[in-house]
Amino acid sequence: MATSLRDSNPQPAGGGGVTLPPSPEKIQQKFDLSIALVLSTWPALTLSVQNLWGGPLSSEKRDWFAGAISDLFSTQPATTIDVEYLEEFLLQVMNDEFEVNVEDDSGAEIASKIVELRKLTRQGDFGMVDEMWERWREREAKGAEKVRFHWVQGDNDDDDDEESEGDNSEEMEEEDGDVEMGDTPPLVKAPKEKIVPKVDDEGFTEVVGKKKR
Repeated sequence: MATSLRDSNPQPAGGGGVTLPPSPEKIQQKFDLSIALVLSTWPALTLSVQNLWGGPLSSEKRDWFAGAISDLFSTQPATTIDVEYLEEFLLQVMNDEFEVNVEDDSGAEIASKIVELRKLTRQGDFGMVDEMWERWREREAKGAEKVRFHWVQGDNDDDDDEESEGDNSEEMEEEDGDVEMGDTPPLVKAPKEKIVPKVDDEGFTEVVGKKKR
């Protein structure tokens, strides 16, 4: 089931009286919302959607992605899904659906947040989810900020690489000369064909391809 933040409308807790434990339906609703909220903070996924790397329906794929994660927790034993397991799932979907290899640790961070929120929501603790929801609404009200990135394209054509690098450097200088590349997610657009390893000027071998765990 696809999960969209714009369709979510969490209801505030009622005041007064005896506090009843949340229903399984409410717990699931909050967990589904938390997944969509966490994914909205993942720069790698945001960039993939903005650049339509998953095709013209990239935004819908992001909603499907959230639903697929929810289904994963619903169909697998609770003890099966840990941070490492979920990270592998996230990275595989990014590669299969958006043709992007995420080569930093952001996948593990996103997986860790989702696993933590799964535990909290099952305990009836919705404080973190509600706080994330309010922050998301504030960002939407102010307008979504553009995320800058460094895109390494898997291409063996040296001329194309040089032209691309020149264009990127000019754009970066025009936007903000103080931006450090270390602050941006190192994404690699997964190529269709096999990539031949390249050796740079310092003697290091660079291989652009599917990440092997």
